Amino acid sequence: MSTHVCIDCDSPGDGNCSTCHGSGRSGGESYAASSGYGSESSCYSCGGSGHCSKCEGSGEVEVGGEA
Repeated sequence: MSTHVCIDCDSPGDGNCSTCHGSGRSGGESYAASSGYGSESSCYSCGGSGHCSKCEGSGEVEVGGEA
C-alpha cells in the first residue's frame, strides 16, 4: 500500500487536529464568555490529544488495499 498526505489535518499533512488546531482544547475565550463556562474543555474531535483523528497525527494516510 502507498501513503498520501492526509487532507483532514489542520494544514494538509501537519498531523494536527483541524477542530482545535493541535491545541487539544475546544472553545477558547469567546466560547467561555458566550457559554458562561470559565474554562476550556478537551476537544471533542481528538479527545484532547491535538492529533488529527484520521491519520492519528502522522500526517499521512494509507491508500489502496489488497488485490
